[in-house]
Amino acid sequence: MPVLTYASDSPEFQFVSALNDFRSNLGLGLLAQNPLLDTAASNHLHYVIINDINNGGTVDMSAINTTYSRPQFHIEDATKPLFTGVQEIDRAQHAGYAGAYVGEEGAFGGNQGILAAFNSLVATVYHRTGLMYQFPREIGVAVGADASQTVVMELGYQSNVQPQFNASDFLGTYPADKQTAVPLHAGVETPNPFPDLSTSNADFPTKTSFPICVAIKEGQTLTVNSFTVTEAGQAMPLEARLMTKANDPNAYLASNIAFIIGKIPFKTNTTYNVVFSGNAGATTVSKTWSFTTGS
Repeated sequence: MPVLTYASDSPEFQFVSALNDFRSNLGLGLLAQNPLLDTAASNHLHYVIINDINNGGTVDMSAINTTYSRPQFHIEDATKPLFTGVQEIDRAQHAGYAGAYVGEEGAFGGNQGILAAFNSLVATVYHRTGLMYQFPREIGVAVGADASQTVVMELGYQSNVQPQFNASDFLGTYPADKQTAVPLHAGVETPNPFPDLSTSNADFPTKTSFPICVAIKEGQTLTVNSFTVTEAGQAMPLEARLMTKANDPNAYLASNIAFIIGKIPFKTNTTYNVVFSGNAGATTVSKTWSFTTGS
């Protein structure tokens, strides 16, 4: 991996380092910094900040764009200031990136630091899935100096190279075995993976646990036979939601990943045991592991 050229004390350096550590712990390929993706991220960051309704602009960035079925955060309007392209592939190409694929994520530090922004993505269903996407080879990041500490991240691979591929027997889980300081509940995201819950932050801390996921190689279908999470010392698993491509209300999940989310938050400083069994295509797979929550 080339050395990152961001200043070592910059939020961009911290964010990319955190993401590569996350991917490394899952057995996923790392991401190399690309200055053209940095430019695309910076351009879009400035578009978002100047046009956000919360900053005096006219765009509700959390609203769903009906043409693309995506949050307005990811769609630029050619009639608005600082427009450089409708979707992220357009904006990357505007910056000179010869992308065969470009994906985008946004986050907010809320003046709690850049790791809070990164961890807010890890605590979700859809955005964590994007962080775990194996194909990208390169990354660009821009972090705003606004009060929300807005982050724009671009992931991609170029048309003259092959994407990254997992091994055929890849099995990734998060939280990982023996992981500590695991958060207690899911993070809010748009679109909402739990349509019966409010994204006003009132429901998520009291009616969700931190999401647990199992992923196999992209392109394969993960079939779930059993997926449970149980507090250590207890006999009955938590009542939980199972989320796969088959029942995803927003049709965002791919066929190679499954999530289980408890209907109550985890307890502090408590160990939980997870048991999964299913099939990766025609191959039987199983995994038993444990993790401990934080305070």
